[in-house]
Amino acid sequence: MRRRDVLTSALALFCGAVLLPLPALAGPRIERIVTPLGIEVWLVREPAIPMLALQAAWRGGTSSDPAGLEGRAGLAMGLLTEGAGSLGPDDFQNALREAAISLDFSAERDYCSVGLRTLSQHRARAFELLKLAMTAPRFDDEPMARARAQARVAYERGRTNPNTLAGERFAELAYGDHPYGRRSTPNIESLERIGRAELAEFPRAVLARRNLALAVVGDIAPDDLSRLVDQSFGALPEEPAVTLPPPVQVRTVAQPVVIPFPNPQSVVLFGGPGIAREDPDWYAATVLNQILGGGGMTSRLFEEVREKRGLVYSVGTQLSPSKASALFAGSLATSNAQVAEALKLVRGELARVAREGVSDDELAGAKAYMTGSFPLRLTSNAAIAGMLVAMRNSDLSPDYIDAYPGLINAVGQADIRRVAQRLFGRDEYLVVVAGQPVGLGG
Repeated sequence: MRRRDVLTSALALFCGAVLLPLPALAGPRIERIVTPLGIEVWLVREPAIPMLALQAAWRGGTSSDPAGLEGRAGLAMGLLTEGAGSLGPDDFQNALREAAISLDFSAERDYCSVGLRTLSQHRARAFELLKLAMTAPRFDDEPMARARAQARVAYERGRTNPNTLAGERFAELAYGDHPYGRRSTPNIESLERIGRAELAEFPRAVLARRNLALAVVGDIAPDDLSRLVDQSFGALPEEPAVTLPPPVQVRTVAQPVVIPFPNPQSVVLFGGPGIAREDPDWYAATVLNQILGGGGMTSRLFEEVREKRGLVYSVGTQLSPSKASALFAGSLATSNAQVAEALKLVRGELARVAREGVSDDELAGAKAYMTGSFPLRLTSNAAIAGMLVAMRNSDLSPDYIDAYPGLINAVGQADIRRVAQRLFGRDEYLVVVAGQPVGLGG
């Protein structure tokens, strides 16, 4: 099972490298198929390699867990390949290994997903095992006990990790009693409440045809794919019974919130309301974020706060749009003595961007990097399938991959100034510090 704390991963730093502009590349040819049972599949045929990559996502994830059952979604999805139908845990895993099939279920904040990889010659068996996992999971005692033990260890380790503690507190303060404010992984109390009945209830509620986004890339004809999809996904109920979280606005707090943690360094998370993925200003916001803190060692914050002044070990920002909210988030790590100065400088840079915008060179460089590096997201069948599902979840059209460079290159200085005002004009943020920072209180 591979589960991630959604908020912490959303705040994680990532590095960028300078790329020379590349010539525009045509995107993959996407075929939209509707099966006899009415299931829509986006297919990219690639007959050169005898392999198949499938990616599927269902609306409804960890934020659908009710209060008191935090972590149920991740536990349930991770156990779907631990025995299904007449196959016990070892038999199911052996069946996957014998045909070299990779099958992986997971749960994140807004979606549950499955990734399937198989040789073309074993596709019938792969879809058969996929169907079993989705429709007849066993939740046997041994794998359940193992999953619970692993979750307990992960929770206890998190109590000694300042990044985890800061991320949890940030979510609580940003979203209050909204589901986004709760944990996405189990704590000790929720583990005691989550039994076989609670685990079995979740996939029955979320895995349905109406909330499904499905994409396949590889060596398969449309008719063959349509038949296999109906045989597997067609066995799911038509309508989901999952509870989706309502919209929520990110909250800010006037003063930094300190989590005392015995460490010579502090971890700092900061953020505020962001810009939704469907917002017309989304592309301008992504370009601005690339310039400000999303570009790793080429970003303005990295240059001003680390390179020029040596105040932090790391610093970066990210846009994190969810289905029920939109967040602008950032993080930095520094010594306890330098937290106050580093935060003051970061806030000053955000205010300067809101006041002055960015330079023409910064804008041109960000657009060149973003359009030049975009094809690197499409370097495998699995990556393309994942991109297609992400497009479907964001209600993007099949021509999005070809349109992306134009959408980024259309961003102008007026767009950057407008977005900078929207994000940073009010100078109101939520700041959470885990450590022993000097001069911030606790």
